[in-house]
Amino acid sequence: MNSALQINIKKHLAKQKMSAAELERRTGIPHAVVNILHGRSKNPSLRTAQAIARELGCTVEELFSEQADPLPTGAWDANLFKKSADAICKEIATHTVEASVEKVAACVCEVYAYTKGSPTGNIDARFVSWLVQKNIVDLAAKK
Repeated sequence: MNSALQINIKKHLAKQKMSAAELERRTGIPHAVVNILHGRSKNPSLRTAQAIARELGCTVEELFSEQADPLPTGAWDANLFKKSADAICKEIATHTVEASVEKVAACVCEVYAYTKGSPTGNIDARFVSWLVQKNIVDLAAKK
């Protein structure tokens, strides 16, 4: 699934109600956060990690900590959770793969956390598609 770094960045973005684009603007490092969140950058430079941590109000160690909580804190939004589940199920239905309950639930939680942390609060269909491809379709193909 996602790395501790991805989970922790999403958690901090949601907590501060900040978008990835806003974090990139504040750090002055274009594409760094989106590349990390989408798994294209798994080992950012120390300079990048320090800039992200500074803007999120945490330490570099906290960003990489395995003790991550994958869901944002605060009140549960039942409507957003349902929309997240619907989006994941709809995307999975476009593929001819079987997915475990655990993988589907993890994807729903990721979409929920990602959307909860976005400034618009709208489900990003591209993120849903990418997430299902990476965590369900590609893994099924490897079996």
